[in-house]
Amino acid sequence: MYKLKNKELIHLTKGKHHDGGGLYIRITRQGKGLWTYRFRLNKKSHEMSLGTFPEVKISEAREKLAEQKRLRLKKINPLHEKRKHEILKEQQNKKFSEIADLYITTKKKDEWTNPKSEQQWRSTIETYAKPVLDRKPFIDINHNDIVEVLHPIWKTKTETARRLQQRLFRIISFAKIKKWYDKENPASWQEHLSHVLADPYKIQRVKHHSYLKHSEIKIFYNQLCQLDLFSAYALRMVILTVTRTSEVLKSKFDEFDLDNRIWTIPYQNMKARKEHKIPLSNEAIKIINFMKRKHNHAIVFPNTYLAKPLSNGAMLNLLRSKFSELKITVHGFRSTFRTWAEEEGKYQHYAIKFSQAHQLPNKIEKAYLRSDLFHQRKKIMNDWEEFLIIKEG
Repeated sequence: MYKLKNKELIHLTKGKHHDGGGLYIRITRQGKGLWTYRFRLNKKSHEMSLGTFPEVKISEAREKLAEQKRLRLKKINPLHEKRKHEILKEQQNKKFSEIADLYITTKKKDEWTNPKSEQQWRSTIETYAKPVLDRKPFIDINHNDIVEVLHPIWKTKTETARRLQQRLFRIISFAKIKKWYDKENPASWQEHLSHVLADPYKIQRVKHHSYLKHSEIKIFYNQLCQLDLFSAYALRMVILTVTRTSEVLKSKFDEFDLDNRIWTIPYQNMKARKEHKIPLSNEAIKIINFMKRKHNHAIVFPNTYLAKPLSNGAMLNLLRSKFSELKITVHGFRSTFRTWAEEEGKYQHYAIKFSQAHQLPNKIEKAYLRSDLFHQRKKIMNDWEEFLIIKEG
């Protein structure tokens, strides 16, 4: 079948020479050339490179020819397959920061409800990961590189390091699904890092949000009611509905069904990306009606100068300026509520968790508990309002 002999190649004259079966060598000058494969597919002629000579030996060129013919038998255009491999190799040779940017842009960006999330991701990647991981092609990143990124901050900035490890794991997992990375994930905690880095929860306890004891919330809430500020009304809504800052600040009047006493928060405004219905107490409804009379914006708690929501720090600034003696945070009021509800001892545990839009812990629980316990949550919200407000007389 084959016409050419290995010893003859060095002496071939300039031009194209056929070895058989569609394999050619095009000699450009003595001892130098290019292997090509000519074939017909779907009534069209094609020619593709199989590598340069003498770098690719004749035996290797014939092996490559056999590979391409196997593709043809499957009705696959070898040129298309070659292009796919070239694109794959191009992605594998990109820098880590490029893959990270692609993951953030195409996967994570639409999931985040807080605009700060993207900033935090990009900041940790730029500061800690990029200087180390961008030194080599993405495909060559290994376990030692990940340790080099994390080890310097693992004990001094433990929470930042822990979050960075999770981000690295997700980015590399994304690349593995795309087949841009073909080894085990080197950022896996269980498989790799747990054997060389200390347990982060034993190094440094996670700092919880400072909160107000529920025995003190009644006085605080009634002091808050004396302030005629949009940020004060927003904070009252946070406390009454046990919601997060962003959920209240993004709220719009059309989310509130005051006749049926329900606030439906759309999924895109929720941390869990799942629609959440909140039973409204009398006090919460009064606040919504009051805000309707105060302005004509679609947003319930606007910055009236910009016709946009209050800033993310407006309620925290209120706490610091008007209640500076209290070392508390806005998010901490969720802890206040949780402690009160649990110590009351008369509410179903999951009804309390669902009041805070927490999800069930595992698939088994989800399979058996299909209710959102709305009627029980309605009782909790009304009791919470009654606990907060000092009755006149």
